[in-house]
Amino acid sequence: MDWGYWVRKIYGLFLAARGYFGRILQEGISKGRMRKQLYREISNNYYATHLRIATTTSNSGLAQGAPLRFGDKLDISFHVYEHYKNEGSIFDLGEGGAISRIYEKFYRIKEELPGYPHVLAKEALAEVDDRLLDGSLNAKLYRKVSSPNAWRFMDDLLSGKRESWRKTLNPI
Repeated sequence: MDWGYWVRKIYGLFLAARGYFGRILQEGISKGRMRKQLYREISNNYYATHLRIATTTSNSGLAQGAPLRFGDKLDISFHVYEHYKNEGSIFDLGEGGAISRIYEKFYRIKEELPGYPHVLAKEALAEVDDRLLDGSLNAKLYRKVSSPNAWRFMDDLLSGKRESWRKTLNPI
């Protein structure tokens, strides 16, 4: 019996298995990083949009006509989404469809489509609310990547202390 032959075969199998499981581990790490970055960007966009709605629809904001200039200097970002969308890896995630629908709504605000921009913003926020409430987005991960202020506001929704933005939209 040639022991050297069997040692080389077993060592080769070990290297192949190590490479296979290493790729699987690396893919899992990459998907986790991508999810965190996307959720953080969604959370930041949500909170910035929420604050803009609050200031533009306040009495002083209405008096100054702020809803008509809603998109001016609105600090929402699409960098992470664009990167992963161009790479084509968003749909590797289970929640890829939900994330894309959310970003479509945020894009509508930036593109200044016909209609009131603050209403388009409420639609985007309602989409995030709906996806968190129906479980399409992971609430634990959303909490982990959100700022404390952003999470407190979202936690009020998830605990039932506030209604979804969907309730403020005209059903017609």
